[in-house]
Amino acid sequence: MDRFSRVLIVAGILCFVFAFVLSGLYPYMITDAKTPEASIAELAAVVPPVFKSLKDADPSGFVAAFPAAAGALSPLELLTETPDEAAVQAGEAAWRAVYAEALQRGRDNYIADGCWHCHSQYVRPVANEEQRFGPVLPAANDNNALQRPVLWGTRRVGPDLTHEGGLRSNDWHLAHFANPQGTSPDSVMPAYPWFLRTGFQVRRTIAPEVAEREGLDPATSYPVPGLYATQAEAQAALERVKAALPSSLAAEQSRLLVAPGTSFNGRGFSLVAYLQWLGTWTPPAARAAATGGEP
Repeated sequence: MDRFSRVLIVAGILCFVFAFVLSGLYPYMITDAKTPEASIAELAAVVPPVFKSLKDADPSGFVAAFPAAAGALSPLELLTETPDEAAVQAGEAAWRAVYAEALQRGRDNYIADGCWHCHSQYVRPVANEEQRFGPVLPAANDNNALQRPVLWGTRRVGPDLTHEGGLRSNDWHLAHFANPQGTSPDSVMPAYPWFLRTGFQVRRTIAPEVAEREGLDPATSYPVPGLYATQAEAQAALERVKAALPSSLAAEQSRLLVAPGTSFNGRGFSLVAYLQWLGTWTPPAARAAATGGEP
């Protein structure tokens, strides 16, 4: 029995040493000190539509969270306005600055709220993990400022998030923070209301013929962009929406209403930006190889 105990102790020490060495070896393997680390600015050089759509969904809340976004033209603004080329270029520069800020703040919140304890960011090349979480990524994909340190995770209470970016909509993440079991019935994740803010919004009920055809509750509604602090502000917004409807859609005014609503706050906007970024960045060398030499 004493011999068996000694074997267990030695085996435990060896496993610890192996894990310690591996934890130091993997970061070294990322670049071998040969390839410069990608900065936040480089990661934010291309702003994805899923991030820009956050401003369309809640314009005032987004600008309150990121004041520089006031000059960043969202997809909806580009459709409804006719800015000159200088305004478009200035808007894109503003978007890159806002996106860089959001990514850094989002990662900081991800760490501060312990998301990395229950969600790993490392698909291991064992046990058919690729079938569950997506392909194993090379070490070079972690060679960027948002992976310092690499958030491998301590356990998997929730799914691995290596390839989370683009898998789900911003609205899904909003609902998940508010009530995780509403989107993932078997989840043990608690609600995270401090990523959200509540208020009032304008909503439009679905068309009666659609409700009947699809077997839906006629009271089912979807939000018009914007969340307001008071019911009076939301009512004023409702009147503006009504006034903007063309005469051919005047009958739809009766489908508009004011109701309580929820949106992200600054922390929530940042966190969802980080989650939607995960797994979307490719090292420059790999991009060039995939595009025949084009960066």
